[in-house]
Amino acid sequence: MRVVLVGDIHKEFLSMIDFLSMAKSNFGVQAAIQVGDFGFFENDFFGDLYFPIPVYAIDGNHEDHEWLHRCVNDGSVQRWQDAHNLIYQPRGSVVRMGSSNIGFIGGALHVDREQESNLGSGITNYIQRTQSEMALRNFTANHLDLIVSHSCPSGIGIGMKSNALFASTVAQYLEKSGFTASPQNDCGEAELKFLWDSLNQRENQTPPHWVFGHFHVFHKAMIGQTQFIC
Repeated sequence: MRVVLVGDIHKEFLSMIDFLSMAKSNFGVQAAIQVGDFGFFENDFFGDLYFPIPVYAIDGNHEDHEWLHRCVNDGSVQRWQDAHNLIYQPRGSVVRMGSSNIGFIGGALHVDREQESNLGSGITNYIQRTQSEMALRNFTANHLDLIVSHSCPSGIGIGMKSNALFASTVAQYLEKSGFTASPQNDCGEAELKFLWDSLNQRENQTPPHWVFGHFHVFHKAMIGQTQFIC
């Protein structure tokens, strides 16, 4: 099964349809995986748009998480598959695509504004520990070939550089709010580091591939037996 991986599109749905149509006709691509910051906003969402191949999408940090949460609860996301050829993958979910098991975990911290946090309803833009623990259980039960996340694990050597312009806002919106700031020269998510470290402690559980977006640059790093690609 041939799958194309798509970075942050930020509501550029028509451009994505054009790209996927080309990928389908020219390269025989059968499905797409999108790595978050898709554009889950009620006022901008879809109308009669229909993707030419199934799109498996996670949430990023630039989404309307309150609205997305309501769509999960009222069953709207299940209807998106027929209406739009879109399959939303919640944090910690696993899908079998062809001969591969793929694990999904969306969400990321804001570094430029206050976090969205409604712990009473469980709605946050960032990954909660209960979600990374659930992902760990699901991922180890299915022996993954690929993990798809919005950001990457922090401080494990991937080498994603934080923009120096965010230094003051990181202090304001992460550290002062009780979050652990990641290294500026190897930034990412602490909860994904927890997931990565936990997988490494289990025999034969580190995936051969881990794909993410969020940083809007192309980057590759080989960490142990896993190739990380932004």
